[in-house]
Parts: sequence; C-alpha cells; structure tokens
Amino acid sequence: MARMKFKLTKHEEKQLGVLLEDCVTRGGLGLNQAKGFLAHLHCHPRTLDPSLWSSAIAGVEPEKSYWPFEADTMDSLFMLYNQVHQEVVMKSRPLPTLMEEHLQALERREIHQPLREWLAGYYFGYQWLRDAWKEVSDEEQLEEIAACAELLGYVATLGSEEPHAVAWRNGAEPEPTLLIDAVKDALNYMQSWHSKEATKQDSTTSSPLSH
Repeated sequence: MARMKFKLTKHEEKQLGVLLEDCVTRGGLGLNQAKGFLAHLHCHPRTLDPSLWSSAIAGVEPEKSYWPFEADTMDSLFMLYNQVHQEVVMKSRPLPTLMEEHLQALERREIHQPLREWLAGYYFGYQWLRDAWKEVSDEEQLEEIAACAELLGYVATLGSEEPHAVAWRNGAEPEPTLLIDAVKDALNYMQSWHSKEATKQDSTTSSPLSH
C-alpha cells in the first residue's frame, strides 16, 4: 500500500515551479507568489473551496465542473497547501524560514526577489479575499487587516524602479530595522486570525500598525 505524501520533495517543488511560471503569463502566480497567497488564505478563519484558490493561482476563472490543472498538478498544489498550513497554523510561523533570511537583507536596504514575490502573493491574497474578510470582521478590524496587508504590499515594491523604492534603497525612510519589525508584527497579527475564535475579538483589538 502506497504511503500518502504530505510534503513536496525539492524535485517536485521545482517541477511545480516550472509549471506555475507558465501561469504567470496569463495573470496567475509563480511558486513563491503562490506560497505567499496560500499563507494569507490560511490566516482567514474560514476554509475556502479548492476550486477557487487553485483557479486564482492558475489565473483563470473558476469552474465547478473541472479543476484548472491536471490531476498530478492538483495533487502537488494540495501538498503545497498542506505545507503552508503546517507552517502558518500548526507551527504558528507566518513567514517561512527561507523568507525570514531574505527579510533580514532589508537591513542592508536590499530586497531579494523571492521575498518580493512572496509578499506580492500575500497581498494578492488579501485583495482576493477582501469581501470574505468583511464577513468575519467589523469595520475597525477590517481597517487593521487592510493596513497590515498594504504594508506587506508596499515592501514588495521596494525592489522596483519606482521613485519611492529607489529613494528607500538610497537611504530614505522607513528605517530598515523598523520596517523589518513592522513586517513581522503585521504577519503575526494576520496569523492570529486563523482561528475562528478570532472573530470573537473585541472591536477594540488593534494591530501593531495602528499604534
């Protein structure tokens, strides 16, 4: 009897990454973006239909009658989904270890491409779930969720050639240590929502970014 697998091997992850690169050309997500996207999804206290999130990764409109990928690819995506669940929910680790190493590069005013992609995917997850967040949070909490997501989306832009990004790499505010702390605080706040108990928070609960 074959043993059920719950984690992609490095080779399988590389194969999935190659396939997802094709999705990027039609508005889908690459591998690091997909990981960030799924990390955001795991912060939401409600389970989502796989046909919806897999279609978002594929960059296609969801169809109930079929999956957006072949069966083998869907199996790989489910394993990736479970890997991210293990990190975000079971281990309470909102940022993967490898991305944590990339985050520290902000100290040198550098932002590496893998982190940019992961954060962009995370922010896309917020945009994709915007209406769903309204269903589980009050107005004040929704503003805090938006502030956290938008900070992460902002950091994802810091490797671009936009004026604000070039200025930051040349020494403009925000100061790197404060920026790293803000990213960690935002991710920790978002991670705290994975439990349905988060919907019972008092409306006075605030994110670290609101102070």
